[in-house]
Amino acid sequence: MSLPDGNPRIPEGINARNDHPLREFLILAAGISGALVALVLVLGLTAKLIAPYIPFSWELSAAPSMQDLLAGDDADPGAARALSALSNSLLQSSLKVPVNGKDPKDVAPPEHFRFSLVKLDYPNAFATLGAQIAVTEALLQHVSSENGLAMVLAHEIAHVQLRHPIEAAGRGIVVQIALAALLGDSSANLLGGSLSTGSMLTLLSFNRDMELQADRRALDILRAHYGHVGGADEFFLDMAADPHSADWLEFAQTHPSSKRRLQLIRQAIREDGPGDATVALPEALQPNQPLQ
Repeated sequence: MSLPDGNPRIPEGINARNDHPLREFLILAAGISGALVALVLVLGLTAKLIAPYIPFSWELSAAPSMQDLLAGDDADPGAARALSALSNSLLQSSLKVPVNGKDPKDVAPPEHFRFSLVKLDYPNAFATLGAQIAVTEALLQHVSSENGLAMVLAHEIAHVQLRHPIEAAGRGIVVQIALAALLGDSSANLLGGSLSTGSMLTLLSFNRDMELQADRRALDILRAHYGHVGGADEFFLDMAADPHSADWLEFAQTHPSSKRRLQLIRQAIREDGPGDATVALPEALQPNQPLQ
């Protein structure tokens, strides 16, 4: 067999496509974006599944103090003491209500709970890592009985006992890790920043299911504490009286589906009956108390 003279001519376009380069780039970018979304979803689900099994001691080690998170003037010390007394009384009642079949003491040891009254001019309450719970002074302007305030406090206690802060923080961290993998951020800076600031304010990432779960447990805590849930809707009713107010909008941003939650609470009141009369707020927590 004889070989051809010289090198044969390669046909034009044999290793090239007729597609526009921009189209190829868009397809590649869409594929990467889809893979990233899938990765975030998988990691987020994993964080939710493992959160209940993370030792509470780990959570404590990752949690800076509430004083590091909230700067500003100190709240009225008399009101702060009264709030802490009521909160700890509710915490003891919560120990009578199992957490998914477990003893609450084993899930979140009660000795680690800390309750703070903070001097902020918008009504809110939140729980964060390490069983730290804060209530703003402005929230006291929207309750007229101990029962109404107790529902707010029991709700935040429930978040901690249901391990919602560590679940929300874990979800936030894994999402940031996935983004860092794409953007090339330093993992050290990423985790250091998230644990000291962003993930600590996990109240912003509690989803609708978490809020409803915490409400249901809070109602059980009130039943254990008072024997009824009368007055549990007080705060929501007061806030909803002016749904366009800045206060209501501020609260709704951090507590999603407030209307649905109010429906749940009022249904529980109808089913249980009004119960005994509500209890007056401690004097130090009544609105417009002079500073001590």
